[in-house]
Amino acid sequence: MTSDHPTSAGAQRSGFPVLVVDDNASDLAMTFAYLRAAWPFDHDLEVEFARDGAEALQKVHDKRFALLVLDWRLPKMGDGEVLRQLRAEGVRLPTVVVSGLARHEITADLESLGASFVHKDQLSPSTLYRAIALSLQLLGFPMHSQGKS
Repeated sequence: MTSDHPTSAGAQRSGFPVLVVDDNASDLAMTFAYLRAAWPFDHDLEVEFARDGAEALQKVHDKRFALLVLDWRLPKMGDGEVLRQLRAEGVRLPTVVVSGLARHEITADLESLGASFVHKDQLSPSTLYRAIALSLQLLGFPMHSQGKS
C-alpha cells in the first residue's frame, strides 16, 4: 500500500499524530481520506489506525497523539468505553466521534466527555473539519489554521 492508503503501521511518519479507530475497513478508509482532505495545517498528518477499543487504548498509552477520531461502537470496549477510560486516566485528547448512531442517543456522553460528533452519513471533509475544531475548543485548545495552498 502507498502512503495514500491506511495501514496498521500508519500512513505517514512525521507531523501531527492522529489515531483513527474503527472496526469497519471501508469506514476507516473513508475517514482517512476525509481527514487528509480536511486538514487545514501546513504540516503533515501522521495517521495510525486501530480496529478495536483495546488496541486504541494501547496505542494511546504507547504514543502521544494530538487527535483521536473514534467510532462509538467498537469490539473490545465499545459504546464510549475507550473515551471514558481515557478521561478517567486524565488524558485530555481532543476527540471526534464518528458513528452511525443518532447524535441524541449519545449526546449526554459526548458532552460529559468533551468530544464532538459527526454522523457517518454526514461525514465529509467540511463536517470533519468543523468537528475537529469543536473537539479542540471543547478542551480549551486553540485551532489556528495556517492554510493549505
